[in-house]
Amino acid sequence: MREKSILLALLLGLGAMLTQTKLIAQESAYRTTKYEIAMDLKGFFSEGYPEKVLFKINNIKQNQVKGAYRFGLGTSYWIDKYKITQDNENYDLTAKEQHADFSLSFGYEVQKQLNRAVFYYGAELGTLLAFTDDMDYPHVDENYNLFFIPFVGVKVFITNNLSVAFEAGIKNFYWWNKEEGGGGNPDVADNRQYHSYYTTKLELPYSLTFNFNF
Repeated sequence: MREKSILLALLLGLGAMLTQTKLIAQESAYRTTKYEIAMDLKGFFSEGYPEKVLFKINNIKQNQVKGAYRFGLGTSYWIDKYKITQDNENYDLTAKEQHADFSLSFGYEVQKQLNRAVFYYGAELGTLLAFTDDMDYPHVDENYNLFFIPFVGVKVFITNNLSVAFEAGIKNFYWWNKEEGGGGNPDVADNRQYHSYYTTKLELPYSLTFNFNF
């Protein structure tokens, strides 16, 4: 009888320890973090570099994340060189252009967590500036973009600090272009063109991010 009591006590103690360990593990897995850095990989697969980086500040109430403020920044620079050959061995440089762009955005998202997944929605406002300069001829192409994007997304935690997220958005933007020069033709070097339009389109995905939470 005494041995049965000891065995029962040991089983109860082991069960309590396992329950406490499970609760601690769950608490650790879902520990609230204040900040997040999200690297947008959508452009990485097509262009070879991240399209933008998002810095998020979580809105925490009663030890739960209710939403997050989003600050986005993106920039790139590259040079295009055009060469031709007559003998398949020697190449002559015919044109060279430098390109640069810069984007800035601000937004807010509302979050709802379900186990390891976080479902969220929100909107952001931003601008994109892009420039192309022909380094051999007087030709400059300037592009300005103002955009407003409502979005929905889902984020899945891999660990307490690492996660991946997918977003779909409706991109509303006003685009304005200014072009000066002849684009390689010195006879129309004084040519100037202005073009603007507004459009709405579904971006799927709008962003695909790898996130670090801390």
